Amino acid sequence: SAHRHHRRIPGLFLGGRRRSGGRRNGDSNSGIGSSTELNVLTTPEAIFEETSTQNLLDDLIDESVRTSARRPVMMQFDPSSGWIWKRWRGTVFSETWPSVVRNMCLALCVSLLHTLCPGFINRTLSGFDILWGQLLSVTTFTLTFFLNQSYALWRKCYELSRRLQGRLNDLGMTMAAHAARTVKMTSGGGSADGEGGVGGAGAGADYVSRYTTESSQILQVMARYIRMFNLMTYASFTRSHRPILTPRGMRRLVERGLLTAREREVLVDSELPPTQRHNAVLMWIIRIFQEGREAGHIEGGAGFEQQFMEKCHVIRAQYGAIGDELSGRMPLAYAHIVQVLVDVVLWMYPFMAISRQMSVFLTVLGTGLLTMFYQGLFDLSKQFLDPYDNENYGKGEDPLCVDTLIATLKKSSRPSLP
Repeated sequence: SAHRHHRRIPGLFLGGRRRSGGRRNGDSNSGIGSSTELNVLTTPEAIFEETSTQNLLDDLIDESVRTSARRPVMMQFDPSSGWIWKRWRGTVFSETWPSVVRNMCLALCVSLLHTLCPGFINRTLSGFDILWGQLLSVTTFTLTFFLNQSYALWRKCYELSRRLQGRLNDLGMTMAAHAARTVKMTSGGGSADGEGGVGGAGAGADYVSRYTTESSQILQVMARYIRMFNLMTYASFTRSHRPILTPRGMRRLVERGLLTAREREVLVDSELPPTQRHNAVLMWIIRIFQEGREAGHIEGGAGFEQQFMEKCHVIRAQYGAIGDELSGRMPLAYAHIVQVLVDVVLWMYPFMAISRQMSVFLTVLGTGLLTMFYQGLFDLSKQFLDPYDNENYGKGEDPLCVDTLIATLKKSSRPSLP
């Protein structure tokens, strides 16, 4: 549906393995340490081609060409405690309740086993609480540091996305400001306001300026290339928009008027892999700027050209950094040891509670609370490491909304053509 925050392609095989809509209740090793075979950056194009339908493509295109974002880039919230306590969707509670129930059942079984042979278990677990306390300290420190590093990656990807959007907006604004205009006299004064007058709005000038036919065409093509570059860039490293780069997706872009047939042919016939086609579009942006300037339709000196090229270099660095951050997000060994520490601490808690002579009620309740907080923090860390929800870990209720990032650029990239 076009109204969902994020699209998940059902039945998608990644690296020969089918990904489910979320982790299974008994799977404690899901999520973080996925190898490159599960990475959207290396998934074969044929897989996305099989799962792409015209409705899915139209859904992606419709959201991408909107002139205003349908929803915020992430879920918004009221900072009041009462409002936060009433939330369920997008919270740790909705993510961890299966693990909470599973571990509470384990704690109940351990407590019932203790009632059958209390003497033997008490002798065996003597001093177990000391071991568990030491392990808890290590787990708490490691988990909180891991969460901080994961959030840093999430924040970095968000900042890179916004910087990329800002630099693309700079290109459109720079082109619009330097496009050639024609000046026409008016019969009355003060008509320049709202018409892009050379003297500025409200200056009382007796003339107005308009883009020339050629410069207007250049601005229209430039705006279309900027939007297409942005769409293809996100399609290269997000699974939700990857079907755009399939042969069927490229044909649909032509049918919807976002690409010309000749442009699609050039992109498809090039030696670039599908996930690198936005590089060609960036070169088109540079070439149309240079040719328009040489023809006199874009005004400005050598310093203007240098500034424009610097913007393009920054854009290339920004979108390249996003892929670098995603591919080098966290070493497997680090994620593995945190997963083991969290699981062992939670599994050992019922035995520690028995060694401290806790009641069955406190044993089960304590297991549920610890699972909610420790497993919740770890699940939150995993989601931070997947800011665009490429891996279907958990419910994916609050990833960065790529549609919003694309739509906001689409609005600001449209030149005003008086």
